Amino acid sequence: MSSPGEAAVRSDVALDVYGLRISVEGDWPEVVEGARLDFEWFEAPREPGALVVRVERRPPDFARFGDLEATFVTPRNVVYQAPDRTVVDYFGRALAVLTPDRTSALVQGEDLGLVHEVVYHLLLSAVGRRLDAAGLTRLHGLGIRGAQGGVVVMLPSGGGKSTLALRALQEPDIGLISEDSPLLDRRGRLHPFPLRIGVNAADADRLPPGSTRTIEGMEFHPKVVLDLDGFRDRVPEGSLALRHLVVGRRSLGVESRLEPLASRAAVGPLLREAVVGVGIYQGMEFILQRGMRDVALKAGTVAGRATRCAAALWRARTWSLTLGRDQERNWKELLPLLR
Repeated sequence: MSSPGEAAVRSDVALDVYGLRISVEGDWPEVVEGARLDFEWFEAPREPGALVVRVERRPPDFARFGDLEATFVTPRNVVYQAPDRTVVDYFGRALAVLTPDRTSALVQGEDLGLVHEVVYHLLLSAVGRRLDAAGLTRLHGLGIRGAQGGVVVMLPSGGGKSTLALRALQEPDIGLISEDSPLLDRRGRLHPFPLRIGVNAADADRLPPGSTRTIEGMEFHPKVVLDLDGFRDRVPEGSLALRHLVVGRRSLGVESRLEPLASRAAVGPLLREAVVGVGIYQGMEFILQRGMRDVALKAGTVAGRATRCAAALWRARTWSLTLGRDQERNWKELLPLLR
């Protein structure tokens, strides 16, 4: 991960994400600064936090945990659980240790990109728990503001949300609620959740002027990200009504099509992209508590997310958008919903 300059590097940062106070600190300023840039919209004055994340630039200290046995294995890590801590091993390259009450976390490692990503997803998990408690659900989709109100385009990871978001930033009268996960409340209204906007390095020339970084991911190719400074003035303050819910899909053809969609046909995509949260690690907050068995105990959380999705579906018009290989045609098909 490359930072925008040594003068900007910080060794601590404070955030307030919809009421969750977070402090990130440690002896690796580049990681701390990366976390600040990731969540810059939520930067706040330093106060005692509900979650303190400390970063240590050192080899992971596995020896201190003795012969603790693994609880379960995911494609990204191995999770070990004891009464007084949860230990997450990123296959020997990084380590995260969380207290049972989730008020403190320690991250160790020597790989800058990996440790930064561990901190990023750790914060997203904590934020996810807070949002559920506050009656807000992350919806995996592109959220934009047009003349009629909010529009959400649901597409899988890599489906084209970032491309549409960058195209939206070329239109001065269109706002960006979130490139990847706008928030839904119980009235079906949208709330901003602006994070960095990432594209593959080969597409970096599509980014508008502004602060950019290159991030080495855990599994994927390096990404170039546009930080909040590049689009801060386009993020709306407060909530707005969701007017159009768009279910997107990719096509190898050149043509693109926007067609009305029956509301019932959007139920499955909403369950996948908001209740389960495929693509945004919406379930990670469950996994890092007491293991997969804890998922069964989250019926109330699931019901709350489903209720918020139902409210959105009740108030919004639903559409099917087929995206072809011509990016400008894709945008023009979507544009009537924004005028």
